Amino acid sequence: MVNLTESDDECLVLHPDVVFRAVGDEGVVVDQRRPEVMVVNHLALRVLQLIRETGSRAAVLATLESEYPVEPTIIAADMDRFLADLRGRGLI
Repeated sequence: MVNLTESDDECLVLHPDVVFRAVGDEGVVVDQRRPEVMVVNHLALRVLQLIRETGSRAAVLATLESEYPVEPTIIAADMDRFLADLRGRGLI
């Protein structure tokens, strides 16, 4: 299990203008405020689904750790990179 940090209690909320859906093994994310579409892999799509379901970084991470047979530190690092990208785009 990954050591908990202050960011684990972070509340995550998708911007109301952000919609996403699965397309095959990938996902499509649309920011309705801009004319751009982001294609994401299955793990990023799962992160988006869990953000919408739980709103909690800790809950998203715990679920991913239970669903994917990958070292928890790798999952956390990948998720945090994706969250940083979402923040940078104003999607969360």
